This record gives sequence, structure tokens and C-alpha cells, in this order.
Amino acid sequence: MQTLKVKIVAACIASLPMLAMAHPGHESAHSGFMAGFIHPFTGLDHLMMAIALGVLFSKFAKQWKITGVIAFILTLAFGFVLGMQGIFATMVEYGIVASLIVLAVALCVRHQMLLAISAIGLTMFHGVAHGFELAHSGNAVYVASGMIVAMALIYFGGLGLGEVIRRYVPYGDKMVAACAAVVALINLA
Repeated sequence: MQTLKVKIVAACIASLPMLAMAHPGHESAHSGFMAGFIHPFTGLDHLMMAIALGVLFSKFAKQWKITGVIAFILTLAFGFVLGMQGIFATMVEYGIVASLIVLAVALCVRHQMLLAISAIGLTMFHGVAHGFELAHSGNAVYVASGMIVAMALIYFGGLGLGEVIRRYVPYGDKMVAACAAVVALINLA
């Protein structure tokens, strides 16, 4: 009976990445700006990470709100360019996982600079993944532009949510930290 429980738990854990619905709809992702814009709203990984980064940055430092958006956009665009050139394409998944691990450590030790570095790494490697996928598409610039605009909007939503939580929810800071840890674990899975 114990072995059956272990097998059920292992099967559930193994299916977690499928539940993220990380990248559905890529078959139409090569059609232009709107396809790129819609893509982040169709993947749970995009939504969770952009909202979580916005919430985290609203919690840790006021100066990161605007500079965070600028860094987020530039890093994602830089990642797209690297991916289209095939740079880091073979190690993109390792880069994403390493960034998530560093992000989790930064949250545990409350280290703001480490948090910023891991968020930038995570954003860049995600851009590399999509840039590599779109490298041979004639509309790669339009799709990338749509994704960048959508991710920035989701990030702004996370900033707003973080402010509401910090100001109006009792123990909001602790809830944000706990939610961020859960998000990091889900995306790591």
C-alpha cells in the first residue's frame, strides 16, 4: 500500500509541468504582434512569474518599480536577440532553473541585489527561449514586441497587486513572501 502511495505522489509531481500550460498555442505564434501579445496570457508560467516579480518588487524597494520595468523590458528584448542568434540556446532550460533556484535563495535570505540579479537572469533566459523558437519566423520582431508589451502589462498588474497587499492586507508582506516561494517552487517543477 505504501508503494502505491509513493507511485501516486511521484506521478502527480511528474505531471506538474504539464499543469503549468507553459507554452500552448505556439503553432500560431508566428503570425504577428497580436499572437505575441496573447501568448503570455495563455501560459500559466508567464502569468505567475510576471505577476510574482511585480509583487516582489513592490515589496522590496520603491526604486525598483520603474527601473524594474525598464530592466525587465530591456532584458527580455536582449534575450530575444540572443535567442534569435542561437546564443545560449542549448543551455536555456538550465539557465531558467538556475535563476529560479537563486530567486528562491534570495527570497529566503531577503537579499535585494541577489533577487534583482536572479529576476534579470530568469527574464533573459525566457527571452532566449522564445527568440530561439522564433528565429526562423518572418514575423519574429512583431511577435517579440507583442510578448514584451504583454509581459510589461502583467508586471504592472503585479506591482499594483503588491501595493494593495502591502497596504490593505494584514500580514501582507508575509503572505507575499509565502506566495513567492510557492511560485518559485511551481515554476521549478
